[in-house]
Amino acid sequence: MALLFTRLIRNVILVIVFFNVVSYYLRWKSYNIAARDFKTASVNSASNNALSAVSKFQSELKRITKGQSVSSDSTWVPLSVGGLHLRLQIAYATLFEAVTLLAAPSPTVGRSGLHWANSTCTVLVGEVVRHSDAYSGLVKETFTSAQNFRHGQFESYVYEFKEGTHVVCYWRGFIPASGLSALVGAVASGDLLGAARLVFSYSKVTFENTAVFFVDTFNHLKNKAMKMEL
Repeated sequence: MALLFTRLIRNVILVIVFFNVVSYYLRWKSYNIAARDFKTASVNSASNNALSAVSKFQSELKRITKGQSVSSDSTWVPLSVGGLHLRLQIAYATLFEAVTLLAAPSPTVGRSGLHWANSTCTVLVGEVVRHSDAYSGLVKETFTSAQNFRHGQFESYVYEFKEGTHVVCYWRGFIPASGLSALVGAVASGDLLGAARLVFSYSKVTFENTAVFFVDTFNHLKNKAMKMEL
């Protein structure tokens, strides 16, 4: 019993240390996308036509990533989280930064899930309604095309997506933690294939963008060393 208690305390301490180390790193690291540039690009991409809005934003994303080549996955994967049933496209992702497109093929209502990340979102097409748990009274917010809203880390909201709504979100935080709610939702919905597709899509895009980062960093250091030799 004492051994079990000791192991539990040790694991709790490790979790606390991990949380603080990652939180400190997130506060001081630099990001490839400026939040201001994302808002401008997403608002400019808003349209009455979903295909046009998504296509324009994807073009804008290439412009705002500081000239870096980025990897994305243009396929849509099912996303079930907190009762919401959406489609998800990962436009950009690393371990600590992501851009995702969300689409509602039909009206859907549910909770946002648990996210260790701050996000800013823009409605490209349609309408999003959300209700906050942070107040004693019922607070209802409505966002339509070209409007932005923010979702803070560990915050809880009830979201309602109207049919045909498309939203694009930019995330900063420990992105893999957001996958837990999505995986639980997929399993609860009986969609194991959807869960596998989600994991594959995120892993693929994250690996490719991380590889690009290391290659670019290596080339930068190599060029810098060559200039010093000259």
